[in-house]
Amino acid sequence: MKTRYSIGEMSKLFEIPITTLRHYHNKGIFTADYIDEETGYRYYSYEQFELLNNILNLRYGKVPLNKIKEYLEKENIHSLKEVFIEQKEALNQKIEELVKAKNNIEERLSYIERVEKIEIFGKVIEEIRGEREIFSIWKEFIEEDELELLVRELGKESNFSCRLIWGKVGLLMEKNKGYKKYSGIYLSGENLSKEKLKVKKQPAGKYLTIYFKGSREDSIKYYEMMDEYIEKKNIEVIGDYYEMALASDRLSSGSKDYIRMIEIKKK
Repeated sequence: MKTRYSIGEMSKLFEIPITTLRHYHNKGIFTADYIDEETGYRYYSYEQFELLNNILNLRYGKVPLNKIKEYLEKENIHSLKEVFIEQKEALNQKIEELVKAKNNIEERLSYIERVEKIEIFGKVIEEIRGEREIFSIWKEFIEEDELELLVRELGKESNFSCRLIWGKVGLLMEKNKGYKKYSGIYLSGENLSKEKLKVKKQPAGKYLTIYFKGSREDSIKYYEMMDEYIEKKNIEVIGDYYEMALASDRLSSGSKDYIRMIEIKKK
């Protein structure tokens, strides 16, 4: 039986890169049994095979190298059990984080696909909405910086990530108020009441809706268009206007042009 194996041979036998073996050696986790003083070549013995197998099994379980080194210094079944318990908890936490990230990606994709299906812009239409939960902060504002501060306040009060506002955060506008000053902002979503927020149930039913492309400054004419439509059709409406930026219509980070929506409940 061969007594010494070069680093290249070990790499092939265990199907791991030579760089990994060098890394393990430098970290003091799996050192060569013999190093040729003249060439600096590393050699391993047959007796080290079991140790490397154990290390690779631990790495397969994503156990960090520092934890593997701690275990090797103790090298007993109790310390191995502790390593596995700690790693199981860490993996469960990571799985939970990944599931949340995956769900968020799926939600965002579904949302973008819905926005892509919008065909009618600049015209009042009727749409059916299901019941929604709304958490609002009523505070008048005009300027963009006032809005940004309100979004942060909303995020703090609701534990909501301010980085994901499309389709979640909208603006409140009281009807027949000139449409130059907003009345507040709102967070729309599912199960907001579970966060122990004082939510308002936005009832299901028919909503007058208008989609348009532009900035907040463009909204005034669409509010006026909605008012004109309501008056002309002699329609009764309930509550306030809800406005939301659905998605950016450009890729430029400095752009304020969005696909926007204004809606109000039909009685």
